[in-house]
Amino acid sequence: MATAKLSKEQLKEMLDTLQCHFTWMLGVESCSPQHHLQKVDVEIKHTAHQNQVALLGLQAYLHQLNNQSKEALQSLKAAEEHNDEEHPLTSTAGSLIIYGNYTWIHFLQGSYQEAETCLRHLQQLCPTPWDVQLIPHIQALKGWSLLAVKSWNGERARECFNMALMLEPENSSFRTGLAVALYSSWNFSWQPDIEREARIQLERIVNEQPNNYRAKIYLARLLEKVDGKKSIGLVKECAKKSSDPEVLKLSALFWMPQSTEQALQIIQRALQQDPGYHLLYQALAKCYKQQWVKAKEEDKNKIRCKAIRDLQQIVQEHPDLDLTLAKLQLAEFIGATDRAKEKEIYMELQKKKNTLSLKCQQALSLSWGKYFFYRVGSPEKAKEKFMECYKIPVQTDHRRDCGRRLVKMALFYKRKGDTKAASAIHQFLQEADRHCPGHPRH
Repeated sequence: MATAKLSKEQLKEMLDTLQCHFTWMLGVESCSPQHHLQKVDVEIKHTAHQNQVALLGLQAYLHQLNNQSKEALQSLKAAEEHNDEEHPLTSTAGSLIIYGNYTWIHFLQGSYQEAETCLRHLQQLCPTPWDVQLIPHIQALKGWSLLAVKSWNGERARECFNMALMLEPENSSFRTGLAVALYSSWNFSWQPDIEREARIQLERIVNEQPNNYRAKIYLARLLEKVDGKKSIGLVKECAKKSSDPEVLKLSALFWMPQSTEQALQIIQRALQQDPGYHLLYQALAKCYKQQWVKAKEEDKNKIRCKAIRDLQQIVQEHPDLDLTLAKLQLAEFIGATDRAKEKEIYMELQKKKNTLSLKCQQALSLSWGKYFFYRVGSPEKAKEKFMECYKIPVQTDHRRDCGRRLVKMALFYKRKGDTKAASAIHQFLQEADRHCPGHPRH
């Protein structure tokens, strides 16, 4: 690399060629940086050493997106400390990712000389062209990072681990990554062939790693309709032995349709250990909704009032957490007797809409739609909100829910003889689907 000072444009051009979190297009824009940071913090604390460099690098990237440069640099320092010096290829790949991130952070801070220094260090680490033996380890780090972001990255992560295994077919860490990627891909697409392959790979990982409770809870979900007895046994073991709040959350969600009481017990135990994990509060709100829906008529008001008290307290005590979905559930509970207060909560969230993740924007539009349909009695306004949700090109349960509601509305219009309105809804759905990654038509 030339020692002459590079222009900002030349420096940026070189940065774009680096392999690191800033160039991997991880898709973090679908959720808030705050959501991802809270989720990654749990991943770092509770997952295996094999992906720590990837997760700490991801944490640094998210801090930088959140304009927290100091914290970003601290995360990279921690990544250096976790880099595996015993395995040269793993260590070199980790260093390339770490210093690629360092380079980007210094560049974004306007410290261009520091960025150039990091680039020179990268060249010393690994002169181009790269040693082909580094490729699988870099792909694995990318794969773990994709998985930590969201399930819709499962297919891309699967490609990363498949490439890594082509070059190192006996690497157990890569096999573990592939199994998790397959589960993640199935969790997004629900394709039977991926389900079968994920089940085979996770069975293998569970046999090799009996304390891998993430793998066990994933396998339990895959076995739910295939081998119910084994599935329940795995969930019970995970709920009993794991301290990972994500595993406990998934265990609670497994039990929720059958026993909200058992699900609540698991969530409350998880919250005692990790009160800062925002997804547990989301699961708690969902559990209260299930209790309310299933309760006898004479018990409904008591359950609803307790849910309102608990959720209001949670929102007040945790202003730093991303609790949008819990707030929306709180609004629904309140709206059963106070429509104006429900609307007030939606309006407050609407003011912050541009700061919400795409998923939370969808959830807000869905809640507005239900409000207009059930509380106000305005199907047309409800339809607008359901369409607003469905148009956001991220495949989620909220989007699917709005899709189902719109199909029902189209059927209603058709039965009334308004074929033009019905046709317009179907055309809208088809057009929106063409722009949504991961939709079955793609």
